Amino acid sequence: MDHKLKVIGVVLAGGESRRFGSPKLFAEWGDATFFDKALNTITPYSDELVAVVRKECIEILERKHSHAVEIISDVESFKGKGPLAGIYSAMMRKKGDYYLITPCDMPRMSSDMYKKWLESAFKHPMYDCIIPVLNGKIYPLNGVYKRSCLHEMKENLMKDNLRVLSLLSRKNTKYIEVRKEEAHFFENVNTKEDLLNLRDE
Repeated sequence: MDHKLKVIGVVLAGGESRRFGSPKLFAEWGDATFFDKALNTITPYSDELVAVVRKECIEILERKHSHAVEIISDVESFKGKGPLAGIYSAMMRKKGDYYLITPCDMPRMSSDMYKKWLESAFKHPMYDCIIPVLNGKIYPLNGVYKRSCLHEMKENLMKDNLRVLSLLSRKNTKYIEVRKEEAHFFENVNTKEDLLNLRDE
């Protein structure tokens, strides 16, 4: 994909994984961890990679993974304030034009989706965010965010308005309908049972 704009790939892996019982980023499906699968999804279309994780996971990840990815935790002022703080922290750490955002609990997610969303972002530069919608449900932790979101992100975080959907409503957001045959990419894993069901297919 030819472009002169800088694209940063961002893996959000800082959740507490309460329902899963252990950090999801270390869970394995097939031949790789959820963390590596998330990185594999965005790597083909990213100029640089950054992963936002809990502080206690940084050292383990730096020993285990093989990608050229910078591993960080939330900026101190918004530590533990959810995915919005994760996206903000990634933008503060790496300057780019576009940010490909992916969570680490969708091991089926495909690079083809990011290719489609990024092409849409390049084609429609007036949009700040390109976000998928499946059966009426918005998936705000997948998609493309422009750096133009940074100011509103900080404002929302300072007001403790932590819902990513709230940011999307403030920005010029293009929603892309997920096709029926793409729906399985969006299966997310919240519990060990979800993971077992994923293995069964």
